[in-house]
Amino acid sequence: MKSLRIAVIDDEKMLLQVFSSLMRQFGYQADFFSDPLMALQAIFADPQRYQLVIADIKMPGLDGISFIKKSRAVLPKLPIILMTGYSSDDLRQEALDLGNVLYFEKPFPLEATLKEAIPKLVGST
Repeated sequence: MKSLRIAVIDDEKMLLQVFSSLMRQFGYQADFFSDPLMALQAIFADPQRYQLVIADIKMPGLDGISFIKKSRAVLPKLPIILMTGYSSDDLRQEALDLGNVLYFEKPFPLEATLKEAIPKLVGST
């Protein structure tokens, strides 16, 4: 599982730096995107590159729900961890209905949550 490559997408660059540190600590390879459209281009260019996506829901240009729908056009079972600071029951349900999604409301204990969530979502691959 340590060969897992993750795409991390969040428009908050400081949070991307935190993710960078955590991914190194966990031993995962990761690419970081502050622009969801650039992340989508990377997925379309090389669909097998990523085994997991971690994304914010509220981002300029393309929200997390739309991002999932578009990325699933080429990777129908791509596991996704969604995060948001602006949650509602409807939003949560819409995200979970997409399948193979874990949904977390900010703030949450990032390190402990991801340490448990990533292996749970991707299995032992």
